[in-house]
Amino acid sequence: MTELEKQTEAREAKPTRLEESRRVIEEYTAELRAIIQKLRRKLN
Repeated sequence: MTELEKQTEAREAKPTRLEESRRVIEEYTAELRAIIQKLRRKLN
């Protein structure tokens, strides 16, 4: 395995800050949607 291939694999294994931020935001919005659904069920 060449040095370039090793560097490429290392980059692919670790998500970028942008990807990590998006993942966190998506998880947060999914949790908020679940909470809203539960509240709607209780109010109806």
